Amino acid sequence: MTKTRNVGTLAAIGGLTATIALLTGLPVATADELADLRANQEVLQRRIDQLAQALPETKAFPGPQSPLGAQAIPGQGIVGGSFPRSFLIPGTDTSIRVGGLIDISPNYWITGANTAIPGTPSSNAGQNGNLNSVPLNGPIIVPGLPPQPGTLNHSRGNGVLTMSPAQTRLNVETRTPTAWGEARTFIDMDMARCNNFSCNTLQQDGGDSLIPRMRFAYGTLGSFLAGQAISNFSDADADTESMDFGGAMGSTGGQRIPQVRYTLAGPWGSAFSVSAEQPWTAMYSPAGLISSDTNFSAGGVTAPALPLIGATCNGVPCAGAGTQIADPGRPIAPNLTVASYWAQPWGHVDFAGVLVPLDVNDGHFISRKYLGYGGHFSGDVKPGWFGWSKDDFLFSVVVGEGIGNYEAGGWSLAAPLSTNFSVPTSCATPAPGCQGGNAASNVIFKTNFAYSANGGYQHWWLPNLRSTIAAGMAHQDIASQLIGPSQAIAVNKEQWNAFANLVWSPVAFITTGIQYMYGRRIVVANAKGSEQVITYKWRVAF
Repeated sequence: MTKTRNVGTLAAIGGLTATIALLTGLPVATADELADLRANQEVLQRRIDQLAQALPETKAFPGPQSPLGAQAIPGQGIVGGSFPRSFLIPGTDTSIRVGGLIDISPNYWITGANTAIPGTPSSNAGQNGNLNSVPLNGPIIVPGLPPQPGTLNHSRGNGVLTMSPAQTRLNVETRTPTAWGEARTFIDMDMARCNNFSCNTLQQDGGDSLIPRMRFAYGTLGSFLAGQAISNFSDADADTESMDFGGAMGSTGGQRIPQVRYTLAGPWGSAFSVSAEQPWTAMYSPAGLISSDTNFSAGGVTAPALPLIGATCNGVPCAGAGTQIADPGRPIAPNLTVASYWAQPWGHVDFAGVLVPLDVNDGHFISRKYLGYGGHFSGDVKPGWFGWSKDDFLFSVVVGEGIGNYEAGGWSLAAPLSTNFSVPTSCATPAPGCQGGNAASNVIFKTNFAYSANGGYQHWWLPNLRSTIAAGMAHQDIASQLIGPSQAIAVNKEQWNAFANLVWSPVAFITTGIQYMYGRRIVVANAKGSEQVITYKWRVAF
């Protein structure tokens, strides 16, 4: 996104630095030292902006941008606004920019296609895309079931081509100077959603009738932000550049979440931020993944039906087997995060922590609370070797207990809990006529330990030609005894992928490139599936 500088903040920091130097008798700063200070503060301001909104998955504007754009002149006609590509709304101090991009992303699966045979064409082969459901090899051996065959699409998912404009985006941004600092609003949508009517069929109906999906919607005043933005636990500056919508597993910058947040600029190129974010309680059960923020119904076209309870729970027959499961999860308090970002001319490092309150209550005899917790370390380092000033190493690591999809930047299959819960309980302890899962003391909830890692290297061949090689993985420990054998052959415990690409920007607002990716999925029962995908991208920003 476009970067801005808070001139007042920089002046105050600069003045404080000079005062301390005079009072402590430090030598007068050289011109090089002052230049380094300015560079540090510019990097810091980019972090403050980045906390609100991530860069596009492919960097549509790789070249340098003007620092402030044309300056606003109140009372004048349509003139240049206070930030690049903006204009001043006549009669106001507000600058506005309308932007977006047109994107087409064909995917060719050499092996491992699943999401579009049959189904809606997808622009995502990675995290939260086809990788989540790669066809499994067979036979699948799991205690409690006879040998299971491989997934049907394992034999028909080779040589499959899809293409979709779903990543096309439209956004509007405003900025207004106030006595409390700059006020900003930003809303951004892509076309990556559809409903049961528009997605029944696409090209057979004459065109991709996709509908908008909200990505960002937030407002800021000075250092305060409220709305949907990148999680404060994320670090989009450490994400590797991918031609695929989902990117590498373990990337943290893709988690957009409603929140309130405050950011404080610190010394030596640092920024400190805290946030309270939207809570939810999710769990893997004998019926699969259930979450307190899913709009389940009894079936029909408006919402997915509640999943059906499997046959075996914790080694014994499930209560209510074959019927729809109840969802005991409740959101009771915000997820709390804290982050510390340290920017330098050579790159940056980011430290973050998260607390996730979890609550289960079936309205009868179960009322239990858990607290998930985790940490995140990430950054990038520009080695500057061989005169390659733009080359960059990027990395991130997340470890946590009961943190759900904070584990890997919004991985939709990560859940903080595992359980053998199936039906609302009828008694506190077993009694005649109230056995198994009907008795609350037989129902177990367990927090899932999880971790992820991601790393890559980007090399610039020319000012407008670059390549990234990257790999990432995410893992969660899920108790197979609790969820039962039927779910053990369906629930993912680990995903990883690796890719290499070549990206060209013939002009600053056009990005095109090609990428090869290999991905692998492992379920709780240790069955495996893999994909090989070639992705092409054509993107024109405006």
